Amino acid sequence: MTDLQVSQTFVSDAASESVLIDLKTSTAINAGPQGTTLTVAYDAATQSYSLSSPDFTQAFGPGDVQSSDDFDTAYLKVGSTRDRLTLIKSPYSGGPPSKYVGAGFWQRNSLSDTQQDTLFGTFTYGQNTPAGAVPRTGTAAFDIEVFGLSTFPGYQPRQFQGAGKFSTDFGAGVFSAQAYVTEYEVTSGNGTVGGGIEMISGGHLNSNGTFTGNVLLGSSNGSIGGSLSGRFYGPAAEEVGASFTGGKDGTAVAGSFWGPRSDAEADNLTLTNLTQSQLFYTQFGSNSVGQMNWQNSETFTYSPPTSAYNGGQFTINDKVASTDPNFTTYRKSFAGSFETQDVTLELYKPGAVNTELALTYASFGHWSTLTSQYGGPTPVNQWFAYGLETPARLLSGKTGTGHYEGVVYGSGNQNNAILAVKGTSTFDVDFSAQSLSGALAMTGAPSSGGATVDFGSFDFTGKLAGYAAGSTFTLNKGGQAAGQLETRFFGPDGDEIAGPFSLNVPQGTPGAGTSITGVAAAKRQ
Repeated sequence: MTDLQVSQTFVSDAASESVLIDLKTSTAINAGPQGTTLTVAYDAATQSYSLSSPDFTQAFGPGDVQSSDDFDTAYLKVGSTRDRLTLIKSPYSGGPPSKYVGAGFWQRNSLSDTQQDTLFGTFTYGQNTPAGAVPRTGTAAFDIEVFGLSTFPGYQPRQFQGAGKFSTDFGAGVFSAQAYVTEYEVTSGNGTVGGGIEMISGGHLNSNGTFTGNVLLGSSNGSIGGSLSGRFYGPAAEEVGASFTGGKDGTAVAGSFWGPRSDAEADNLTLTNLTQSQLFYTQFGSNSVGQMNWQNSETFTYSPPTSAYNGGQFTINDKVASTDPNFTTYRKSFAGSFETQDVTLELYKPGAVNTELALTYASFGHWSTLTSQYGGPTPVNQWFAYGLETPARLLSGKTGTGHYEGVVYGSGNQNNAILAVKGTSTFDVDFSAQSLSGALAMTGAPSSGGATVDFGSFDFTGKLAGYAAGSTFTLNKGGQAAGQLETRFFGPDGDEIAGPFSLNVPQGTPGAGTSITGVAAAKRQ
């Protein structure tokens, strides 16, 4: 891409936004995402580039060059509008030029006495990888450069730029990307950098060699969710490029990222192909959190959420025969501050080996023991969810709906009698409205024997959390509030849902007075 010799129309991915600016204050009045269709062509005879979209058509030649250095070449064309094109040669964060993928951004300004109407867009383009040459196995990481523009009403539009990492699991067909960025006000030049000012993305690979997904731009002025499209470049997917856009209620973002393969290891993207150590935060009811540190396929440490209960390292030597083939069971004694506890830990198996529900990104577990801290041998059952979570707010710009089906597992206590609880879960998500509804249906079998209790179905509905990763919903039974369910999305595209719940079966319903704690998990159908 740094030494073009022949004329060519390139494969490209683009994103754009329209911005109305008050020239007196240099702040945005309104903004919105625009089209994502752009044609990028090079004419070798005239050494010119032409850009064409439904909203923008212009050619830029050597006579239009305004500036050029090691990082980029900027073109300016003045007519009834002022059109600017910048072609990026080398990453602004450093590093060598890309061989197969290029990047650029354009801007068209129309001026009145007090306002400026701007169309801004970014794009990646180049020699894309044929679909048949994209790997179908293995993992890879890419060093990426991110560039774009974010706009919030009442503030100066801000350019953002930074370096990050793109990870993909070719076999699973998924990817993730993350980059910390620095923002610069386009008029004053003031910069901002810090926690939460970043670009995150995740999604799925397509059979034609492209990939699509969700994106979130975190800014000092707020956050903007949207969508992303990209592809691999080079004969064997040596490089990657993508563009993203989003916005609502007067906000907008348009940006791109691109870069070459890295020597770094790709991030873990599925529970079925963990290639490096992974710390999981295990989610219990009442917002309690523990930890499980996966070290390799047969070694991990587990820490309960409170010091009253004991945990530690589990290895292959601690495995025991499981009463349910869909669980892997461990048993071990741990000494703690109060007492030594004989602990049983059951982990729900991910992947195709699970004959009930083949989860890829989420899972759950059951920690149990007997404690004498409460005046005698008292059974303790803790259920938790864990996995590779969808980053908080990443789905805030997603549209459409999703239907999820799965399982329920838990433990019940009815007059000090312990029940093994099992059932089904359904979740229906309206991403456009950012809402969720569903139901948990369950039965309980007394551990000491006896008739199984059919507790029936507990329904829930409400809004997804605006900023936190977890959402909390009230469980209802026949119009009566019975308990709470805490859910999180898992996977790059919110592919799965899991979370703990607790409830007390209301009076007047089967099993009244039974307290139940457990976990629900489901996958999108």
